Amino acid sequence: MRIKAAVLEEFGAPLSIQELELAEPKAGEVLVRLVACGVCHTDLYTASGADPSGYAPTVLGHEGAGVVERVGEGVSSLREGDHVVTLFAPQCRECIHCASPRISLCLAIREQQNLGYLPDGTARLSRNGEPIRHFMGTSTFAEYTVMPEIALAKVNPEAPLEGAALFACGLSTGLGAALNTAQVTPGSTCVVFGAGMVGLGAVIGCRLQGAEQIVCVDLSDERLGLATQHGAT
Repeated sequence: MRIKAAVLEEFGAPLSIQELELAEPKAGEVLVRLVACGVCHTDLYTASGADPSGYAPTVLGHEGAGVVERVGEGVSSLREGDHVVTLFAPQCRECIHCASPRISLCLAIREQQNLGYLPDGTARLSRNGEPIRHFMGTSTFAEYTVMPEIALAKVNPEAPLEGAALFACGLSTGLGAALNTAQVTPGSTCVVFGAGMVGLGAVIGCRLQGAEQIVCVDLSDERLGLATQHGAT
């Protein structure tokens, strides 16, 4: 199928909207119609050329949410019409990391993902017959994407996809920092430096854990206002 996507042609240059070919999902893969996508600093970091592991051309984006359009052979956890959030860190539920209660960096598809390919070592994106590599296994700056089943999280269809997309990276990172890394306890006093998406997630995590005082530090009055709305005291 032909889709429109924002392509990073060369580092430091603006992204360009182009028409690309997107192949059908193979076994264990899912076609997703993207509804919403956030812009993470990791996307900007790679686009700048500062990322030593970056590559171009590619379709950036990893904070995505959308609707399942088709599933490949063997896909069992998702079906057409499901609402999903994209995961650059998948969960195979079988590797040593997934089995550990302490570590959640699944390694099942990491090697090919880092090279810009899906698990079988090929790309589903192409232009004039030449493959275009995927970014972080997701490539959500597009109308549609094909991803591994294990890299999609099914969400409640009543949840607005514009908000759900933020769980794909920034929001869940901040929540995890408060809930899992800092292990905030009821009555705590917490300080969160920076009220971007990750920082706001940390503020929310502190609130959910019952922190008594949540101090947020940022140079932007607008961001501090958002932090107050989400639980900063």
